[in-house]
Amino acid sequence: MTALDTNHPNPARVFNTLMGGKDHYELDRVIAEPFLGSQLAVALAEARRFARRAVEYLSTTHQVHQVVELGCGLPMPPDIGEIAVHANPKARTLYLDHDIVVTTHARALLTEQNGYVAEVDITDIDAVLDRIGAVMDSTAPLAICLSGTVELLPDGAAVFDALTRKLPPGTWIVFSHITGEVGWSDIGRATEALNRADIAFHPRDRDTITTMLDPYRLADPGLIAAHRWRPLDTEHDALRAQHPYVWDLPALAAVGQLPD
Repeated sequence: MTALDTNHPNPARVFNTLMGGKDHYELDRVIAEPFLGSQLAVALAEARRFARRAVEYLSTTHQVHQVVELGCGLPMPPDIGEIAVHANPKARTLYLDHDIVVTTHARALLTEQNGYVAEVDITDIDAVLDRIGAVMDSTAPLAICLSGTVELLPDGAAVFDALTRKLPPGTWIVFSHITGEVGWSDIGRATEALNRADIAFHPRDRDTITTMLDPYRLADPGLIAAHRWRPLDTEHDALRAQHPYVWDLPALAAVGQLPD
């Protein structure tokens, strides 16, 4: 179990600040404040919106009513469980994170009837799969959500590959990842600031992200900027109104399924 530490910046709280959340301390805001409204902050928010749309898409189009979120971060309603339950009241959601800050908040704030929270090191694939097996129906469709998570792992590609190799055929993936290939100056400065605060952050290029997703059969429109993945008209309008300069963002996203 990770000890609760309020004397050092916390990744979940810093990213909560960047996305407009309220669950942070002053020391977290000091790290995030120079990047509020930056391409990174907008990309993180759009990646979160993508994850919600993707869960709704899987729920309504493919009848996927079991969702596991790895590295779920601090709750920012509507959470993916709310999206899933809206599509099917019997939907099950499992939130996994290694951070006691995150799991404590999640247990207090996530109230879905079939929602579960567990403190697990998501790089321990066997432990992750054990938790999934304990609450999910192995005979029903399953989606794994990794949005804004793999960037925080120094060996993220290897962890994702190990997970993919152990997931059963037919499993869906909801995936997004920050890339440094768009808005590099912004992403580079943020990466340096986060690393100075002992918050590991690893943007990756499109080729690396594409390779990570190679085992999956991607749903249309494939790997694309998060805000361009099946956006709602209202989301497009809101994004343009708030950030009229945005034509692309440094977050790539995709939904895929492991072939049978």
